[in-house]
Amino acid sequence: MKPTTFHPFSLLILSLVFVSLACQGLTGTQPASTPEPQSTEPQQQQPLATEAPAQVPVEPATVDSQGMGILCVGSGTGLSCINEGGWQTYTDENSELPNNYLYAGAVCPDGQLAIAHISGVVLFDGTTFQQIPETDAYSSPEGIGCDSNGGIWLAHFQGVSRYADGQWTTYGADQLASGDSANELVYDVEVAPDGKVWVLTSRSVAMFENDAWTVFQEGQGFGESRFFNALALDANGRPWAAHSTGVDVFENGAWTSIEKSDFTSPESLAVDAKGQVWFGTLSDGVYVFDGNTWAQHNLASEALRSNHIVSIAGDSGGRVWLGTSYGLSVFDGANWQTFLMSNSSLADNDIEFVIVTKDGPALPALEEKETGSLTGTIKKADGSPLAEARVEICVETIGSTFYGDTPCSDQPFFLSTQTDANGAFSFENIPTAYFVIVAETEDGSWAQLTDEFGITSERTLIQAGEQYDFGTLTLEN
Repeated sequence: MKPTTFHPFSLLILSLVFVSLACQGLTGTQPASTPEPQSTEPQQQQPLATEAPAQVPVEPATVDSQGMGILCVGSGTGLSCINEGGWQTYTDENSELPNNYLYAGAVCPDGQLAIAHISGVVLFDGTTFQQIPETDAYSSPEGIGCDSNGGIWLAHFQGVSRYADGQWTTYGADQLASGDSANELVYDVEVAPDGKVWVLTSRSVAMFENDAWTVFQEGQGFGESRFFNALALDANGRPWAAHSTGVDVFENGAWTSIEKSDFTSPESLAVDAKGQVWFGTLSDGVYVFDGNTWAQHNLASEALRSNHIVSIAGDSGGRVWLGTSYGLSVFDGANWQTFLMSNSSLADNDIEFVIVTKDGPALPALEEKETGSLTGTIKKADGSPLAEARVEICVETIGSTFYGDTPCSDQPFFLSTQTDANGAFSFENIPTAYFVIVAETEDGSWAQLTDEFGITSERTLIQAGEQYDFGTLTLEN
Protein backbone atom coordinates (compact mmCIF):
# COMPACT_ATOMS: atom_id res chain seq x y z
CA MET A 1 0.00 0.00 0.00
CA LYS A 2 1.39 3.41 -0.94
CA PRO A 3 0.30 6.18 1.44
CA THR A 4 -0.57 9.59 0.08
CA THR A 5 0.99 12.58 1.78
CA PHE A 6 -1.17 15.71 1.96
CA HIS A 7 -3.45 14.44 -0.78
CA PRO A 8 -7.09 14.31 0.40
CA PHE A 9 -9.42 12.05 -1.45
CA SER A 10 -12.91 10.68 -1.02
CA LEU A 11 -13.31 6.96 -0.54
CA LEU A 12 -15.81 4.55 0.91
CA ILE A 13 -15.23 2.51 3.98
CA LEU A 14 -16.09 -0.89 2.61
CA SER A 15 -18.79 -2.82 4.37
CA LEU A 16 -15.81 -4.30 6.16
CA VAL A 17 -15.47 -7.76 7.53
CA PHE A 18 -15.03 -5.87 10.81
CA VAL A 19 -17.98 -3.49 10.60
CA SER A 20 -19.34 -5.05 13.76
CA LEU A 21 -16.66 -6.23 16.17
CA ALA A 22 -17.96 -8.06 19.20
CA CYS A 23 -16.43 -7.25 22.57
CA GLN A 24 -15.55 -10.44 24.44
CA GLY A 25 -14.42 -9.11 27.79
CA LEU A 26 -13.29 -6.03 29.67
CA THR A 27 -9.61 -6.24 30.41
CA GLY A 28 -8.34 -3.13 28.67
CA THR A 29 -5.63 -0.64 29.49
CA GLN A 30 -5.52 3.12 29.27
CA PRO A 31 -4.82 4.66 25.86
CA ALA A 32 -1.21 5.36 25.10
CA SER A 33 -0.58 9.06 24.63
CA THR A 34 3.03 9.01 23.47
CA PRO A 35 5.04 6.77 21.16
CA GLU A 36 7.04 3.91 22.59
CA PRO A 37 10.45 4.75 24.10
CA GLN A 38 13.37 4.76 21.68
CA SER A 39 15.98 3.52 24.15
CA THR A 40 19.20 2.27 22.61
CA GLU A 41 20.00 0.12 25.61
CA PRO A 42 18.98 -3.54 25.79
CA GLN A 43 16.61 -4.45 28.60
CA GLN A 44 17.76 -6.79 31.34
CA GLN A 45 14.76 -8.64 32.67
CA GLN A 46 13.89 -11.63 34.76
CA PRO A 47 11.16 -14.10 33.78
CA LEU A 48 7.83 -13.76 35.52
CA ALA A 49 7.47 -17.14 37.18
CA THR A 50 8.60 -20.73 37.40
CA GLU A 51 6.79 -23.98 38.06
CA ALA A 52 7.53 -27.34 39.63
CA PRO A 53 10.14 -29.69 38.11
CA ALA A 54 9.33 -32.04 35.26
CA GLN A 55 11.13 -35.31 34.54
CA VAL A 56 12.43 -34.86 30.99
CA PRO A 57 15.98 -33.46 30.75
CA VAL A 58 16.86 -31.12 27.93
CA GLU A 59 19.96 -31.83 25.86
CA PRO A 60 22.29 -28.92 25.03
CA ALA A 61 23.76 -28.66 21.56
CA THR A 62 27.40 -29.80 21.36
CA VAL A 63 28.56 -27.36 18.71
CA ASP A 64 31.37 -24.85 18.74
CA SER A 65 31.00 -21.32 17.50
CA GLN A 66 30.19 -21.42 13.81
CA GLY A 67 31.08 -17.83 13.01
CA MET A 68 28.91 -14.91 12.03
CA GLY A 69 25.70 -15.71 10.20
CA ILE A 70 22.63 -13.88 9.00
CA LEU A 71 19.19 -13.31 10.45
CA CYS A 72 16.12 -13.00 8.23
CA VAL A 73 12.47 -12.36 9.01
CA GLY A 74 9.62 -12.81 6.56
CA SER A 75 6.39 -10.85 6.48
CA GLY A 76 3.68 -9.74 4.11
CA THR A 77 5.94 -7.01 2.76
CA GLY A 78 9.07 -9.00 1.89
CA LEU A 79 12.23 -10.26 3.57
CA SER A 80 14.27 -8.23 6.09
CA CYS A 81 17.74 -9.52 6.96
CA ILE A 82 20.64 -8.52 9.19
CA ASN A 83 24.08 -9.43 7.81
CA GLU A 84 27.61 -8.04 8.09
CA GLY A 85 26.39 -4.89 6.32
CA GLY A 86 23.50 -4.28 8.70
CA TRP A 87 19.87 -4.29 7.60
CA GLN A 88 18.89 -5.38 4.08
CA THR A 89 15.34 -5.58 2.76
CA TYR A 90 14.39 -7.70 -0.26
CA THR A 91 11.12 -7.32 -2.16
CA ASP A 92 9.79 -8.26 -5.58
CA GLU A 93 10.72 -4.75 -6.71
CA ASN A 94 14.39 -4.60 -5.68
CA SER A 95 15.43 -8.26 -5.94
CA GLU A 96 14.58 -11.60 -7.54
CA LEU A 97 12.27 -12.48 -4.67
CA PRO A 98 9.20 -13.58 -6.65
CA ASN A 99 6.56 -12.50 -4.13
CA ASN A 100 6.38 -10.31 -1.03
CA TYR A 101 3.88 -12.47 0.85
CA LEU A 102 6.12 -14.83 2.82
CA TYR A 103 4.82 -17.54 5.13
CA ALA A 104 7.56 -19.89 6.37
CA GLY A 105 11.34 -20.26 6.34
CA ALA A 106 14.02 -22.81 7.24
CA VAL A 107 17.80 -23.12 7.22
CA CYS A 108 18.97 -25.93 4.94
CA PRO A 109 21.97 -28.19 5.72
CA ASP A 110 24.00 -26.40 3.02
CA GLY A 111 23.36 -23.03 4.69
CA GLN A 112 20.79 -21.77 2.20
CA LEU A 113 17.47 -20.42 3.36
CA ALA A 114 14.30 -22.07 2.05
CA ILE A 115 11.38 -19.64 1.98
CA ALA A 116 7.74 -20.43 1.26
CA HIS A 117 5.82 -17.59 -0.35
CA ILE A 118 2.22 -17.29 -1.43
CA SER A 119 2.77 -19.03 -4.76
CA GLY A 120 5.80 -21.29 -4.25
CA VAL A 121 9.27 -21.75 -2.77
CA VAL A 122 12.51 -19.86 -3.22
CA LEU A 123 16.07 -20.55 -2.01
CA PHE A 124 18.21 -17.68 -0.74
CA ASP A 125 21.98 -17.89 -0.19
CA GLY A 126 22.27 -14.46 1.39
CA THR A 127 22.84 -12.76 -1.94
CA THR A 128 20.74 -14.32 -4.70
CA PHE A 129 17.37 -16.04 -4.97
CA GLN A 130 16.69 -19.30 -6.78
CA GLN A 131 13.09 -20.00 -7.68
CA ILE A 132 11.91 -23.59 -7.24
CA PRO A 133 9.44 -24.72 -9.93
CA GLU A 134 5.89 -24.10 -8.81
CA THR A 135 3.21 -26.73 -8.41
CA ASP A 136 -0.54 -26.61 -7.97
CA ALA A 137 -0.47 -29.64 -5.68
CA TYR A 138 -0.84 -27.56 -2.54
CA SER A 139 -2.20 -24.34 -1.11
CA SER A 140 -1.75 -22.42 2.14
CA PRO A 141 1.92 -23.11 3.00
CA GLU A 142 2.42 -23.53 6.77
CA GLY A 143 5.92 -24.91 7.36
CA ILE A 144 9.06 -25.74 5.40
CA GLY A 145 12.16 -27.89 5.91
CA CYS A 146 15.18 -29.22 3.99
CA ASP A 147 16.84 -32.63 3.96
CA SER A 148 20.53 -33.41 3.48
CA ASN A 149 19.95 -34.63 -0.07
CA GLY A 150 18.77 -31.25 -1.27
CA GLY A 151 15.09 -32.06 -0.94
CA ILE A 152 12.61 -29.42 0.21
CA TRP A 153 9.59 -30.37 2.32
CA LEU A 154 6.54 -28.16 2.56
CA ALA A 155 3.68 -28.60 5.04
CA HIS A 156 0.40 -27.22 3.80
CA PHE A 157 -3.35 -27.61 3.94
CA GLN A 158 -4.31 -31.20 3.13
CA GLY A 159 -0.81 -32.69 3.24
CA VAL A 160 2.93 -32.35 2.86
CA SER A 161 4.91 -32.09 -0.38
CA ARG A 162 8.53 -32.82 -1.22
CA TYR A 163 10.57 -31.29 -4.03
CA ALA A 164 13.47 -33.49 -5.15
CA ASP A 165 15.18 -34.35 -8.45
CA GLY A 166 13.24 -31.64 -10.24
CA GLN A 167 9.75 -32.74 -9.30
CA TRP A 168 7.17 -32.46 -6.55
CA THR A 169 5.64 -35.41 -4.69
CA THR A 170 2.63 -34.85 -2.44
CA TYR A 171 1.54 -37.01 0.48
CA GLY A 172 -2.09 -36.43 1.38
CA ALA A 173 -3.37 -35.78 4.88
CA ASP A 174 -4.89 -39.28 4.86
CA GLN A 175 -1.33 -40.65 5.21
CA LEU A 176 -0.61 -38.48 8.24
CA ALA A 177 -3.54 -39.55 10.45
CA SER A 178 -6.55 -41.84 10.38
CA GLY A 179 -9.92 -42.42 12.03
CA ASP A 180 -11.11 -39.71 14.37
CA SER A 181 -7.67 -38.08 14.24
CA ALA A 182 -7.81 -37.61 10.48
CA ASN A 183 -7.88 -33.96 9.40
CA GLU A 184 -6.55 -31.64 6.74
CA LEU A 185 -4.79 -29.15 9.04
CA VAL A 186 -1.07 -29.80 8.53
CA TYR A 187 0.98 -27.27 10.50
CA ASP A 188 4.69 -27.97 10.26
CA VAL A 189 7.51 -30.17 8.99
CA GLU A 190 11.01 -30.71 10.40
CA VAL A 191 13.86 -32.84 9.06
CA ALA A 192 16.14 -34.50 11.62
CA PRO A 193 19.90 -35.01 11.18
CA ASP A 194 19.29 -38.76 10.74
CA GLY A 195 17.04 -38.04 7.75
CA LYS A 196 13.71 -38.72 9.44
CA VAL A 197 11.00 -36.29 8.44
CA TRP A 198 8.51 -35.26 11.12
CA VAL A 199 5.17 -33.72 10.19
CA LEU A 200 2.65 -32.18 12.57
CA THR A 201 -1.10 -32.08 12.00
CA SER A 202 -3.64 -30.72 14.43
CA ARG A 203 -4.32 -34.23 15.75
CA SER A 204 -1.19 -36.29 15.01
CA VAL A 205 2.56 -36.49 14.49
CA ALA A 206 3.76 -38.48 11.49
CA MET A 207 7.31 -39.69 10.77
CA PHE A 208 8.62 -40.48 7.27
CA GLU A 209 11.50 -42.96 6.93
CA ASN A 210 12.45 -45.42 4.18
CA ASP A 211 9.57 -44.25 2.01
CA ALA A 212 7.00 -45.13 4.68
CA TRP A 213 4.96 -43.18 7.21
CA THR A 214 4.60 -44.01 10.90
CA VAL A 215 1.67 -42.22 12.51
CA PHE A 216 1.34 -41.27 16.18
CA GLN A 217 -2.14 -40.26 17.29
CA GLU A 218 -4.74 -41.12 19.91
CA GLY A 219 -4.44 -44.86 20.51
CA GLN A 220 -1.16 -45.03 18.56
CA GLY A 221 1.54 -43.57 20.76
CA PHE A 222 -0.73 -41.17 22.63
CA GLY A 223 -3.16 -42.32 25.28
CA GLU A 224 -5.60 -39.53 24.63
CA SER A 225 -6.51 -37.01 21.97
CA ARG A 226 -4.11 -34.17 21.30
CA PHE A 227 -4.63 -30.82 19.61
CA PHE A 228 -1.17 -29.93 18.36
CA ASN A 229 0.01 -26.51 17.24
CA ALA A 230 3.82 -26.42 16.94
CA LEU A 231 6.78 -28.74 16.28
CA ALA A 232 10.55 -28.49 16.81
CA LEU A 233 13.62 -30.75 16.93
CA ASP A 234 16.39 -30.50 19.50
CA ALA A 235 20.12 -30.99 18.88
CA ASN A 236 19.79 -34.76 18.98
CA GLY A 237 16.84 -34.89 16.62
CA ARG A 238 14.19 -35.48 19.27
CA PRO A 239 10.84 -34.06 18.16
CA TRP A 240 8.92 -31.84 20.57
CA ALA A 241 5.22 -31.34 19.80
CA ALA A 242 3.36 -28.57 21.63
CA HIS A 243 -0.35 -28.81 22.27
CA SER A 244 -3.07 -27.13 24.29
CA THR A 245 -2.05 -28.66 27.65
CA GLY A 246 1.72 -28.98 27.36
CA VAL A 247 4.27 -30.71 25.18
CA ASP A 248 5.24 -34.25 24.16
CA VAL A 249 8.78 -35.38 23.38
CA PHE A 250 9.71 -38.56 21.50
CA GLU A 251 12.69 -40.65 22.62
CA ASN A 252 13.60 -44.34 22.51
CA GLY A 253 10.44 -45.22 20.63
CA ALA A 254 7.94 -43.61 22.99
CA TRP A 255 6.36 -40.25 23.74
CA THR A 256 6.69 -38.58 27.13
CA SER A 257 4.17 -35.93 28.10
CA ILE A 258 5.04 -32.78 30.03
CA GLU A 259 1.89 -31.09 31.30
CA LYS A 260 1.54 -27.32 31.67
CA SER A 261 -1.58 -26.30 33.54
CA ASP A 262 -1.79 -22.72 32.26
CA PHE A 263 -0.27 -23.30 28.84
CA THR A 264 -2.68 -22.07 26.17
CA SER A 265 -2.62 -21.51 22.43
CA PRO A 266 0.96 -22.45 21.52
CA GLU A 267 1.91 -20.80 18.23
CA SER A 268 5.63 -21.53 17.82
CA LEU A 269 8.35 -23.76 19.21
CA ALA A 270 12.16 -23.90 19.13
CA VAL A 271 15.09 -25.36 21.06
CA ASP A 272 18.05 -23.10 21.87
CA ALA A 273 21.77 -23.95 22.05
CA LYS A 274 21.42 -24.77 25.76
CA GLY A 275 18.71 -27.30 25.00
CA GLN A 276 15.98 -25.14 26.53
CA VAL A 277 12.62 -25.40 24.80
CA TRP A 278 10.87 -22.13 23.93
CA PHE A 279 7.09 -22.02 23.51
CA GLY A 280 5.57 -18.99 21.81
CA THR A 281 1.89 -18.34 22.48
CA LEU A 282 -0.96 -16.39 20.95
CA SER A 283 -1.47 -14.04 23.87
CA ASP A 284 0.76 -15.03 26.84
CA GLY A 285 4.25 -14.27 25.56
CA VAL A 286 6.87 -17.02 25.60
CA TYR A 287 7.47 -19.89 28.05
CA VAL A 288 10.88 -21.50 28.49
CA PHE A 289 11.37 -25.07 29.75
CA ASP A 290 14.87 -25.96 30.96
CA GLY A 291 14.15 -29.61 31.72
CA ASN A 292 13.09 -28.90 35.29
CA THR A 293 11.19 -25.63 35.48
CA TRP A 294 9.09 -23.30 33.37
CA ALA A 295 9.71 -19.56 33.07
CA GLN A 296 7.67 -16.91 31.26
CA HIS A 297 8.60 -13.69 29.46
CA ASN A 298 5.90 -11.30 28.29
CA LEU A 299 4.68 -7.73 28.19
CA ALA A 300 4.07 -7.68 31.93
CA SER A 301 7.71 -8.47 32.63
CA GLU A 302 8.69 -5.67 30.20
CA ALA A 303 10.84 -8.12 28.29
CA LEU A 304 8.73 -8.16 25.12
CA ARG A 305 6.73 -5.66 23.08
CA SER A 306 4.08 -8.20 22.09
CA ASN A 307 2.55 -11.26 23.72
CA HIS A 308 1.86 -12.86 20.33
CA ILE A 309 4.96 -14.93 19.48
CA VAL A 310 4.65 -16.13 15.91
CA SER A 311 8.09 -17.67 15.32
CA ILE A 312 11.22 -18.56 17.31
CA ALA A 313 14.80 -19.38 16.25
CA GLY A 314 17.98 -20.02 18.18
CA ASP A 315 21.49 -19.36 16.88
CA SER A 316 24.62 -21.38 17.66
CA GLY A 317 25.96 -18.45 19.69
CA GLY A 318 23.24 -18.98 22.30
CA ARG A 319 20.87 -16.16 21.42
CA VAL A 320 17.14 -16.65 20.85
CA TRP A 321 15.19 -14.60 18.30
CA LEU A 322 11.44 -14.08 18.55
CA GLY A 323 9.34 -12.96 15.60
CA THR A 324 6.19 -11.38 17.00
CA SER A 325 3.20 -9.49 15.67
CA TYR A 326 4.92 -6.33 16.92
CA GLY A 327 8.63 -6.53 16.27
CA LEU A 328 11.71 -8.73 16.39
CA SER A 329 13.03 -9.46 19.90
CA VAL A 330 16.39 -11.06 20.69
CA PHE A 331 17.56 -12.52 24.01
CA ASP A 332 21.24 -13.12 24.75
CA GLY A 333 20.69 -14.97 28.02
CA ALA A 334 20.54 -11.82 30.13
CA ASN A 335 19.22 -8.92 28.06
CA TRP A 336 16.33 -8.35 25.68
CA GLN A 337 16.36 -6.02 22.70
CA THR A 338 13.50 -5.37 20.30
CA PHE A 339 13.76 -4.06 16.74
CA LEU A 340 10.75 -2.18 15.39
CA MET A 341 10.08 -0.19 12.25
CA SER A 342 10.37 2.90 14.46
CA ASN A 343 13.91 2.14 15.66
CA SER A 344 15.46 0.16 12.82
CA SER A 345 15.21 -0.70 9.12
CA LEU A 346 12.87 -3.61 9.83
CA ALA A 347 10.36 -3.55 6.96
CA ASP A 348 7.34 -4.77 8.92
CA ASN A 349 6.55 -5.20 12.61
CA ASP A 350 4.15 -8.07 11.89
CA ILE A 351 6.53 -11.01 11.40
CA GLU A 352 5.55 -14.37 9.90
CA PHE A 353 8.81 -16.24 10.56
CA VAL A 354 12.36 -15.77 11.77
CA ILE A 355 15.39 -17.84 10.69
CA VAL A 356 19.05 -17.50 11.63
CA THR A 357 22.27 -19.16 10.49
CA LYS A 358 25.41 -19.97 12.50
CA ASP A 359 26.05 -17.58 15.41
CA GLY A 360 23.76 -15.00 13.89
CA PRO A 361 24.75 -11.42 13.05
CA ALA A 362 26.12 -8.58 15.12
CA LEU A 363 23.26 -6.41 16.35
CA PRO A 364 22.93 -3.11 14.48
CA ALA A 365 22.51 0.06 16.51
CA LEU A 366 18.98 1.27 17.13
CA GLU A 367 17.80 4.40 15.33
CA GLU A 368 15.73 7.39 16.42
CA LYS A 369 13.13 8.14 13.76
CA GLU A 370 10.92 11.19 13.51
CA THR A 371 7.27 10.58 14.36
CA GLY A 372 4.39 11.21 11.97
CA SER A 373 0.75 12.22 12.05
CA LEU A 374 -2.60 11.07 10.68
CA THR A 375 -5.73 13.08 9.85
CA GLY A 376 -9.07 12.27 8.28
CA THR A 377 -12.81 12.86 8.25
CA ILE A 378 -15.58 10.29 8.72
CA LYS A 379 -19.13 10.66 7.42
CA LYS A 380 -22.20 8.53 7.95
CA ALA A 381 -24.02 6.84 5.09
CA ASP A 382 -26.38 9.82 4.73
CA GLY A 383 -23.45 12.18 4.29
CA SER A 384 -23.64 13.82 7.70
CA PRO A 385 -20.49 13.85 9.86
CA LEU A 386 -19.80 11.11 12.40
CA ALA A 387 -19.39 13.54 15.28
CA GLU A 388 -17.83 12.93 18.69
CA ALA A 389 -16.99 9.32 17.87
CA ARG A 390 -14.02 7.45 19.25
CA VAL A 391 -11.26 6.62 16.76
CA GLU A 392 -8.29 4.38 17.55
CA ILE A 393 -5.12 3.25 15.84
CA CYS A 394 -3.12 0.19 16.92
CA VAL A 395 -0.28 -1.99 15.69
CA GLU A 396 -1.67 -5.53 15.60
CA THR A 397 -4.42 -6.77 13.33
CA ILE A 398 -7.86 -7.19 14.86
CA GLY A 399 -9.98 -10.26 14.30
CA SER A 400 -13.74 -10.52 14.50
CA THR A 401 -13.53 -10.27 18.29
CA PHE A 402 -11.48 -8.29 20.76
CA TYR A 403 -10.88 -8.68 24.48
CA GLY A 404 -10.30 -5.21 25.89
CA ASP A 405 -12.65 -2.31 26.50
CA THR A 406 -12.16 -1.30 22.87
CA PRO A 407 -10.63 -3.03 19.82
CA CYS A 408 -7.18 -1.53 20.46
CA SER A 409 -7.05 -1.14 24.24
CA ASP A 410 -5.32 -4.47 24.94
CA GLN A 411 -2.62 -3.97 22.31
CA PRO A 412 1.06 -3.21 22.99
CA PHE A 413 0.76 0.26 21.44
CA PHE A 414 -2.30 2.28 20.51
CA LEU A 415 -3.58 5.85 20.38
CA SER A 416 -7.14 7.07 20.87
CA THR A 417 -8.90 10.28 19.90
CA GLN A 418 -12.38 11.60 19.08
CA THR A 419 -13.91 13.17 16.00
CA ASP A 420 -15.06 16.77 16.20
CA ALA A 421 -18.45 18.18 15.19
CA ASN A 422 -17.43 17.88 11.52
CA GLY A 423 -16.30 14.28 11.84
CA ALA A 424 -12.62 15.21 11.60
CA PHE A 425 -9.95 13.41 13.63
CA SER A 426 -6.18 13.63 14.01
CA PHE A 427 -3.33 11.76 15.65
CA GLU A 428 0.11 13.18 16.42
CA ASN A 429 3.44 11.66 17.47
CA ILE A 430 2.89 8.39 15.63
CA PRO A 431 5.91 6.04 15.46
CA THR A 432 6.78 4.49 12.11
CA ALA A 433 4.60 1.41 11.67
CA TYR A 434 1.66 -0.16 9.91
CA PHE A 435 -1.52 0.67 11.78
CA VAL A 436 -5.08 -0.62 12.01
CA ILE A 437 -7.63 2.20 12.30
CA VAL A 438 -11.08 1.72 13.84
CA ALA A 439 -13.98 4.02 14.64
CA GLU A 440 -16.99 3.60 16.90
CA THR A 441 -20.32 3.96 15.13
CA GLU A 442 -23.55 5.39 16.48
CA ASP A 443 -24.89 1.98 17.52
CA GLY A 444 -21.78 1.22 19.60
CA SER A 445 -20.20 -1.20 17.15
CA TRP A 446 -16.79 -0.59 15.59
CA ALA A 447 -15.85 -0.18 11.93
CA GLN A 448 -12.36 -0.76 10.58
CA LEU A 449 -11.18 2.00 8.28
CA THR A 450 -9.22 1.34 5.13
CA ASP A 451 -8.50 3.20 1.92
CA GLU A 452 -7.57 0.29 -0.34
CA PHE A 453 -8.69 -3.24 -1.15
CA GLY A 454 -6.29 -6.18 -1.03
CA ILE A 455 -4.49 -8.65 1.22
CA THR A 456 -2.96 -5.96 3.45
CA SER A 457 -5.70 -3.36 3.03
CA GLU A 458 -6.52 -3.42 6.74
CA ARG A 459 -3.21 -1.72 7.55
CA THR A 460 -2.07 1.84 6.90
CA LEU A 461 1.63 2.70 6.77
CA ILE A 462 2.77 5.82 8.63
CA GLN A 463 6.36 6.53 7.69
CA ALA A 464 8.93 8.55 9.62
CA GLY A 465 7.98 12.26 9.60
CA GLU A 466 4.98 11.67 7.36
CA GLN A 467 1.77 13.70 7.61
CA TYR A 468 -0.80 11.23 6.27
CA ASP A 469 -4.23 12.49 5.26
CA PHE A 470 -6.85 9.76 5.02
CA GLY A 471 -9.25 12.13 3.28
CA THR A 472 -13.00 11.74 3.71
CA LEU A 473 -14.38 8.28 4.33
CA THR A 474 -18.04 7.35 4.36
CA LEU A 475 -19.53 4.58 6.46
CA GLU A 476 -21.83 2.27 4.56
CA ASN A 477 -24.82 0.55 6.12
